[in-house]
This record gives sequence, structure tokens and C-alpha cells, in this order.
Amino acid sequence: MVQALAQPDLVPLSQLENDLGISRVDLLLLLRRLGIQPIRRGMRTLLSADQAEQLAAHVGSGASLETITAELVLDEPGHDNLPVPVGESWGEAARYAQLRLLRERLEILETLMRSGIELDSRQLCDLLELRRLPAAQPLDDGSMGFIRLGLQFSRSQRLGQRSSWRIAKI
Repeated sequence: MVQALAQPDLVPLSQLENDLGISRVDLLLLLRRLGIQPIRRGMRTLLSADQAEQLAAHVGSGASLETITAELVLDEPGHDNLPVPVGESWGEAARYAQLRLLRERLEILETLMRSGIELDSRQLCDLLELRRLPAAQPLDDGSMGFIRLGLQFSRSQRLGQRSSWRIAKI
């Protein structure tokens, strides 16, 4: 194992998972605890050989990994967090999670509206969690579009068959 890590190249995390025998989650939590920043290249996450040696030495020292698996990653301070019920069913926690996702989507829509950025149909479907957009109908301002979540979505025609969607308040 140490021979493979001693190369001056970059070491992929998948190799470290196999060599050290720990899961990706535990590996990432351990890196965070040790203050090691992995290198990201596209879809790959890598460590330098020195960082990999440091990690292998820590795991080889017999340090307990039990506390790592129980560690929670909390939200950054300064962000408003919705209260999570303690002692109630997971259904309540799931509802709070859905409310948080809705709030985040509304914040994104508001940012897009203020900045004037237009979305293509696929992006808008993803943001609104729709399989397909509702049929466009004439709106009060004379454009074609639809109303959802208290916002007006107007279609703008682009070159060829392309269209984009502009967001405005009602």
C-alpha cells in the first residue's frame, strides 16, 4: 500500500478507499478533520502523494474511525435554519426539509427575476420540479406564458426554434 502511495503523482480517492479499507464518506470526513484539501479535476477527486502518506499514517496509527462515522456536518454559521423537531417522527423532519428546498428555489427564482437572467425550458422545468411546462397562455402584458408560485413566466423567442423564459412579479 505505501509503495503505491509513494509515487510523486496524484492519488485518486477511489484508490485510497481500496488501500485503506474505509468508505468514501469516512475518507472525506477524515480529510476534513485533518485539514487536507483534496484536488478536484472534473469528476475525479485526488490527493497529492504527501497528503496520501499523511492520511495513511493517520489511519495506520490505530486512530479510531468510530467517531468519524458519527460526526455531523452542520450548516455554515450565519444562515437561517429551520428548526428540526426533536423526538418526533421522521415525517416531520422530511416536511421541514421540503420547506427548506422550497425556500431555496424561491430565492433562486427571485435572484433570476432581479438579475434579468432567462432560463431555457429544461432548466425552468428542473427548477419548478415539473416534467413539462404548462401550456403558454396570453398574459396581461400581451406576452405568452404562465403563472406559478406567484410569479409570471413569459416566453421569449430566440433565433430558430429556441425560446427562453423571463421571470417577473405579478
